[in-house]
Amino acid sequence: MDREQAAHALSDAGAAGSRLRAKARLHAAVSFVLGLAAVAILLVFGVLVPPPASYAIMGVGLLPLIALGIYTGSRPVVPRHYAALYQICGAAGAGVYSVVVVVGAAVFPGTLAWWLPGALLTAVPFFAVGYLDLKAARGRQ
Repeated sequence: MDREQAAHALSDAGAAGSRLRAKARLHAAVSFVLGLAAVAILLVFGVLVPPPASYAIMGVGLLPLIALGIYTGSRPVVPRHYAALYQICGAAGAGVYSVVVVVGAAVFPGTLAWWLPGALLTAVPFFAVGYLDLKAARGRQ
């Protein structure tokens, strides 16, 4: 390989690296948006929708968690140990969501003092995945 080919290969590698970092930042933004959607869904259905209807509609709150699971499971390449961290975040999110919905529907229907902290706590795993993606994007520079 001569100098010109080596320089061309380095420039191609630099371009590929910048594309990967941009994609990781986009994925982090998607994770943060999913977290905000989880907060909004829990607040709307926990506080604003009356209890008989909210029981049937609470499954909508699982959509961000399902999207997070599909996102983290479909990534072809992840940094070392991140696959396990993504699985832990998804399981934690599902557990927190389940506790918030079951206890909230039975004991605190329509009580903002329960649903607001519960909704914010449900978003933590989404924000953790977004943070991990941003951290991985910075680590590749």
